Amino acid sequence: MLTRLKTFVKNQFAIRPEDNVHPEVARLFKHNAIVNTFDICFFFMADSFWAINTIMPVFAATLTDSPFIIGLMPAIVNAGWFLPQMFMAKRVSEMPEVVTFGKRMARLERIPYVFFIILALLLPVIGNKIGLIALILVMIWRGVGGGMSALPWQETMARVIPLSHRARFFGFSRVIGQLFGVVGSAIMALILARVDYPYNYALGFGVAVVIQWVSYAFYHQNREPDINIPQVQDEQSNATMAIRQNTSADAHDAPIPGVMEILRKDRNFRLYIIARALSFLGNMATAFIAVYAIQTFNLNDEQAAIFTGVLFAAGIFGYALWGAIGDRIGPKKIVTYSFVAWAIALLIAIFTNTVWVYYLVFVFFGIYSAGIGVGDSMLIMELSDDRLRPTYLGMARTLTGAFLLLAPVLAGWLVYEYSYNLMFWIALAFTLVSTVLMAQVRDFPRGKRVLTKDGDV
Repeated sequence: MLTRLKTFVKNQFAIRPEDNVHPEVARLFKHNAIVNTFDICFFFMADSFWAINTIMPVFAATLTDSPFIIGLMPAIVNAGWFLPQMFMAKRVSEMPEVVTFGKRMARLERIPYVFFIILALLLPVIGNKIGLIALILVMIWRGVGGGMSALPWQETMARVIPLSHRARFFGFSRVIGQLFGVVGSAIMALILARVDYPYNYALGFGVAVVIQWVSYAFYHQNREPDINIPQVQDEQSNATMAIRQNTSADAHDAPIPGVMEILRKDRNFRLYIIARALSFLGNMATAFIAVYAIQTFNLNDEQAAIFTGVLFAAGIFGYALWGAIGDRIGPKKIVTYSFVAWAIALLIAIFTNTVWVYYLVFVFFGIYSAGIGVGDSMLIMELSDDRLRPTYLGMARTLTGAFLLLAPVLAGWLVYEYSYNLMFWIALAFTLVSTVLMAQVRDFPRGKRVLTKDGDV
């Protein structure tokens, strides 16, 4: 059995001549795939101790009963992750070597997590009001720190993982990462159940900090290929091609187009931005699915860690599914089908009245999250040529980041003034509209990518 598994993995990650991978990328691929898989695994495990859709909203609910504040927990982190990226795009685009900068940002990203431990330990002294203010500030720091690290990390992945293998790499690595997350959530559940509040949260956060630095130790081992960034021709829309003609090999040193020029000329990218922005409004319910269940079914706080475990377990299936089929169907379809999974999760939340059926909300949410994790970054990487890739990545994140902050405000208001049920319905409506729009976005036709003499990354 183990031999068959090794053979399967080896075949999946073998680079063949027909994959058209640059020789330097191919030479370093095995090493980079291994170290980045372990980086992702330990990062996921650490993340399970302070999961933004389960653990942190429930932790916030011990300090306040305000749905606005509770809803802000994932939104602050997500918006902080998205907003800085466009402003870093030019700098990252001009870097012949990005890994060193990515390592520096990764170190800065991990600093605020230490303050979660300090905050939890000080709660008996400072009280809930000051503790809540401190929690919001540290969450903002956590989000912005992640955003500063995000673009160089994504660009690093684009340079060290060839396009022909991205879906299977992200799928496989995150399947293993989800397993690590299940273990982490089980440990957090035991800690929350057996250690008195708030020291249970402090201990859990402390364990996570150690694991997170193990993750960094693997990320530090990345080896970036020493190659020129290639130019790629494809079958995108004429508007996209108009921009690409200005960045062809003959005009490699031409100025990178501005934000407004790209948005004006690239209809396909505009459509992606609108669909993704509306999908974030559909995500307004993510901050409340665990809190709603705990309040509705009279559950204890440790149930949040169990929900996290279900979420990670479902993610194992999701990442395996999307990783297996993603390199064939393309990232647009992965994202679209993921939106459908989230719509199903919302329908279950609306209609179920038992906690055992409600677990399916986290199952479909896990499948959805896995699809976005595999498909969304891949899709943005394919909406432009490689020279413009950091610009498109940054724009896609920053231009939609405001909707991440708007969503919990709208959700909190709906819960406060009306009900969870109405909030779930409105989130479903936004999700369905975004699904229809995303289905019209065009990505690279698989097997029809034409490369220049420089090769592919």
